[in-house]
Parts: sequence; C-alpha cells; structure tokens
Amino acid sequence: MTKQPAFRQKRSYTFPAVVITLALIAAFVVPPQMGFVRSTVAAAIYPLQWSIAVVYRGAVTFPQTVINLGNLARENSELKEKLNSAQPELVRFSELKIENDRLRELLGFQNRGRYKMKLLPAQVIGRGASPAQALLVINRGTGSGVAVDRPVIVAAGLVGKIVEVSRFSSKVMLLTDPLSSVAAADQRSRDFGIAEGRAPDRLRLKYMSANGEVAVGDIIVTSNVSDLFPPGLPVGVVIKAVKNETDLFYEVELKPSADLSKLEEVMIVL
Repeated sequence: MTKQPAFRQKRSYTFPAVVITLALIAAFVVPPQMGFVRSTVAAAIYPLQWSIAVVYRGAVTFPQTVINLGNLARENSELKEKLNSAQPELVRFSELKIENDRLRELLGFQNRGRYKMKLLPAQVIGRGASPAQALLVINRGTGSGVAVDRPVIVAAGLVGKIVEVSRFSSKVMLLTDPLSSVAAADQRSRDFGIAEGRAPDRLRLKYMSANGEVAVGDIIVTSNVSDLFPPGLPVGVVIKAVKNETDLFYEVELKPSADLSKLEEVMIVL
C-alpha cells in the first residue's frame, strides 16, 4: 500500500502578530498607576521596538549613505588629480629653494672675505666629456677679467685653476686631474708636500718627508710657497698615511675638501 505523505500544517503568524499588537497598545494605554504592568509590558516589547527602530533607520539612511560614498569617491579622485598636477610645481619650488640656499651660501662666503681676496662668482655650464677629463666649463671669460691660472674655489676649499679662456667662458682643471699639482702643507704639523690629482676623486700628497708627521684626519691646505694659490685654502683631508722604515717619504692619500662632483657655482680668485 502506498504511504500517503504526512500533511504539513501551514504555519500561521496571525496569533503572534495579534499578541505583539496588543502588547504595543498596552504599553501606551496602561495608566501610570499600574506601573508594574506598564514596565513589564515595556520590557517585554523593548527588543521588538529596538529592532524596528534599527531597520527603520537603516532604510532611511541607506540611500544617503550611498550618495555620501559616491561624493567621497569623486572628491578623492579630484584631490588626486590636483595633487598630480601640483607635483611638477612642488619639484620646481624645491629646486628653486635649493638653488637659493646655495647662492646665499656663496654670497655669504664672498661677503665674509675670509681669504681677503677679490672673488668673481661663476656658474658651471659644462663638464669634461669623460671621467678622465677632470674639467669644468664656467660662464665667465676674458670679458669678466678672467685669466689663465686664476684659482677657482668654493666655501669648502680649493677646486682647481683656469686653464683655458674665451670671451664668455672658461675651462677649469680640477684638483683631481692627473696633470694638477698644488704646493700644500699639513695644517697641524706644517710639513710640506705636493698634492697631485688622482682620478676620479682622490689626491695623493707626494714628497712628504718620512721624518715629518702626518696622520689620518689631518687637513691639508695650500702652502705659502705656492706661486699660484693663496695660502691656507683647504685642499683635502688625509684618508691614508703610511711609511716604512726604509722609505724617504710618506705614502699619503687625500679626499678633496670640496665635493667636486656636485659643483654648480664657483668663485674665481681675481
């Protein structure tokens, strides 16, 4: 015999709805004198009231939330566009500030007259075609009173000397050029030597007597026996000083006092 499926009685929500409705009405019509009944009914229906309020607030505020999110996304996109368009200006202003700081330092160095020399400012407009050519091209020439062998300096120290001049520009041989040589002395011990270029970014101090005294960290300056450079200009800092018992001279290596790889403005000693 075929078994009939059990009849599933349809669930009705009428009775719970009636009870909830009566409870809501009772919460408002029960007189204040029946405080216990009123508070009991209020406590019983509070979860329902809270749920209804949450659903209502969500239904009311949801469209506005969607609108606000859309506005925020649009504002964010507009701000990004403004930031991207402003970036080149920020870079330009940063470059102008850096250049202004350099020029202020150079002008201050010129005005302080530390070395009691007449100085002519110049801008670097070119460099040697290869690392082996330790040369600068500057925008001052015979029209500004520049001549061959004039020293070139910055606030940090000696840069080199003028080796070629035209009407509106000149070439500067840097200290690190292998053909460069400067009469120099240890600022501390006063021992004498010749600073020669050692490309790409070092110097060596030759003929420093083994009987003298030189140490790592000593400052080497131009000597008063030089016929080209004013005395006392910083040339470099000792980074190596070695001698053997049988040696007549120290083996001394220097790092230039001025950073010759980043020069943009210099001073010519007239």
